[in-house]
Amino acid sequence: MKVRVNGQDAELSAPADVTVTRLEDRLLVRTAHGTQSALVARDGRTVYVSYKGHTYKVEPQVRHRGEEAGDASGVLKAPLPGQVVDVTATVGQQVEKGDRLAVMEAMKMQQPVVAPFDGVVKDVRVAIGDKVAEGDVLLIVEAPSHE
Repeated sequence: MKVRVNGQDAELSAPADVTVTRLEDRLLVRTAHGTQSALVARDGRTVYVSYKGHTYKVEPQVRHRGEEAGDASGVLKAPLPGQVVDVTATVGQQVEKGDRLAVMEAMKMQQPVVAPFDGVVKDVRVAIGDKVAEGDVLLIVEAPSHE
């Protein structure tokens, strides 16, 4: 998962020999050297993780114009790996820019997927409960033709 940690771009993934278990406000990190606990606190889209005496500020990476989940193409992709927790869009539905079409959840944060412009939903490729990888196509919105 691509994020910013303490202001630096980072790719988060646990090595094969490490397991991370989520509890209410903690993460249990199990390695060959034992189990450590990490305290987790959330403030909006920012997550603070206190682990082994250090605090890390974890935020979604800032995307540049044209890289957003709903750019001018209308192909809406998962901005990060997670699970689909809501889908309100249906094929053929007329939508306006900013309408919420689906919601993803990752790291206990919910990420709305919104219409990038006024148009029509042409394809819905996910359902509630689906697990998606970063970059997976979720929905396709097509701008109305101006004939």
